[in-house]
Amino acid sequence: MILVFDSGTTNTKAFLFDEKGILIASASHPTKVIHPAPGMVEQKADFWWDALVKTTENLRRSPHWKKEKISAVSISSQGGTFVLLDKNFLPLRPGITWLDNRAEYISKYLNKRYGKEYFFRKTGRYLAGWSPPSLYLYLKEKEPQVISETKRLSFVADYLNFKLTGNFFLDITSAQMTCFYNIVKGCWDKEILNITGINEEYLPDVIPSYKVGGKVSKEASEILDIPEGIPVFAGGHDQYCASLGAGAVNKGDCLLSCGTAWALLLTIEEPVFISGSGWFPGRHLLDGKFGLMAAMGNGGVVLDWIRKNLRIKETACDEKVEVIPDFSENKGIIRNIGLSTTGSDILIAGKKALALEVKRRIKKINDKIEIKRILMVGGGTKEKMLPEMIEKYTGIKVIIPEITESAGKGAFLLTKGKEKLDGILGRY
Repeated sequence: MILVFDSGTTNTKAFLFDEKGILIASASHPTKVIHPAPGMVEQKADFWWDALVKTTENLRRSPHWKKEKISAVSISSQGGTFVLLDKNFLPLRPGITWLDNRAEYISKYLNKRYGKEYFFRKTGRYLAGWSPPSLYLYLKEKEPQVISETKRLSFVADYLNFKLTGNFFLDITSAQMTCFYNIVKGCWDKEILNITGINEEYLPDVIPSYKVGGKVSKEASEILDIPEGIPVFAGGHDQYCASLGAGAVNKGDCLLSCGTAWALLLTIEEPVFISGSGWFPGRHLLDGKFGLMAAMGNGGVVLDWIRKNLRIKETACDEKVEVIPDFSENKGIIRNIGLSTTGSDILIAGKKALALEVKRRIKKINDKIEIKRILMVGGGTKEKMLPEMIEKYTGIKVIIPEITESAGKGAFLLTKGKEKLDGILGRY
């Protein structure tokens, strides 16, 4: 059996897959989040590890748990969130998540000085208030004592890998979410490191997603009750793992991940930089392939808000009702409401708005890149009418894979190694 962890921003999951990739048991545990001030979102590194330990405890209650049969570990995780460690690899302060925006003024300064395209053409992303280079310079200014004691910059995946094996290692898809990694050259970008004043020795080793980075230590074995010495694979960023697990691995395949927030991830064969499109290139988990990702801050959160506040059931549809789904930016709008309008009308209008938002995102690149099919995963697949709406408005075939945990499945597939993985993917 393969033990897989999915370390998300607000929840950590654990899965047991058999050797054929069939999910036989799962468990979860919430991951704590701290909001010290407006615009600031933090997590202690202990939260990541504690959640992993607790979710493993929950998984061990499954009748399918058999410690002696577990032969490997792999992780999919959130990207961009980081923590500063001292010489003993102990956290110096809480980690800062990708939801944080405190360093926006730093990012504006860097973009003005070097140009937005300077960073975009290197990393595939524009610098923003959440970007680790901006945040590191922010901490240099606001917390110089912490920076003076910093000997390692660690991200969620490599921190968990360290706790499991004693080694700091990260896969390429997670590395590129840090905005320190050059996706064209395939290495940490020395110029960006010089701008921020970071020693490359402070950063984890970057290895292919399907490679082993270390083996489970005696300490981790005792804490988690898993075999000592089994391999821990590099794994990958959660959206890229979801793309692999859903089978969106051929050129023109586009993952639509429908959770609290939504994301689109298109598989391509070379990096494509389309300035101002909202699509960001990166290296894929698979050799010779790249991804083009578009994040949607809204998604399931909009439909959850409508259901929670209107307490409705879907029964009707008044097509005049319109929803502007920018709820995460405090700019959401519901309009054209009349005395006959029902809560169901508003919910269906919300779904239509999200489908149209997917269409708008795709329209920004479809004159340059062909999207052949959309593979839809997550809670949105269970929403009545939603897959049909997306297919109708985009004009692209929507497929719902027969899998519930695509990120976990993707992390499992990586444990097969390159040759077997190539064979599996050849059947898609």
